[in-house]
Amino acid sequence: MKFKKLISTVLLSAALVGGGLFHAQSVEAALSKKQAIAVIAKDEQNPTSLQMEQTTTTKYRKKTTTTTEQSVFNSQKGLFHIISTTKTGKKTETTEQWVDLDSKRLYSKQKGQWQYDTLPDFLITELNKLKNSKALKKYNKGIYQEMGKNAKITNNNETYTVKGKVSGKKLLRSTLGMLGQANTKSLLKSFKFSNCKFVYTIKDQKVVSTYVSLKASFAKTIHVRVKQSKSNFGDFNDLQLPDEVKNAPANPLK
Repeated sequence: MKFKKLISTVLLSAALVGGGLFHAQSVEAALSKKQAIAVIAKDEQNPTSLQMEQTTTTKYRKKTTTTTEQSVFNSQKGLFHIISTTKTGKKTETTEQWVDLDSKRLYSKQKGQWQYDTLPDFLITELNKLKNSKALKKYNKGIYQEMGKNAKITNNNETYTVKGKVSGKKLLRSTLGMLGQANTKSLLKSFKFSNCKFVYTIKDQKVVSTYVSLKASFAKTIHVRVKQSKSNFGDFNDLQLPDEVKNAPANPLK
């Protein structure tokens, strides 16, 4: 569970509002690398809405599980819509869910019918605590600074592509610090992160798409590869719960 939480936190941090660590700079005709990183930091930490696709492949001994998630996110309303497809061997399972942070509900489709479970208070508390924490701000600032050291920027008709990588060791150490792990030495021996590769596309002083890939392992037995892309920033500001979801009954088994 710690391993899953660690991976999830690394990916989730990019979607959370970090509090505007960078301010938009005046942009000249051609973006410099420093200006491009500032644009990336501003747009990633203050998204109103976006679309995300993520593929996670987990290998444990001889078993391989691949999960593909297609989701949309509206930060203003605290809404997520997620469709997940998980494949293990010849078995494939698809689930559809809505998350409404305002009502603290997780909606799931079971046998064609929607129902909801109440999100535990501690989860909402931890998310809000992380979102507004100095630790997350420090984490984000360090990661963007690290990105700036290794990034390369190209310009094709005023569409900018920023490519680079972040040290896996730096990323892991920063993540453990953000999670408040006191004994990082033992965890650093168990967890291994590859360098995190990233590609950002910027047009009209805005991020239009992102791509991130990362490999991780735990105790040399569990191996995870994550590929994530984000796009359509601001296109889901009108996202709402469908009536059939909003009016769903509570899970009778709870």
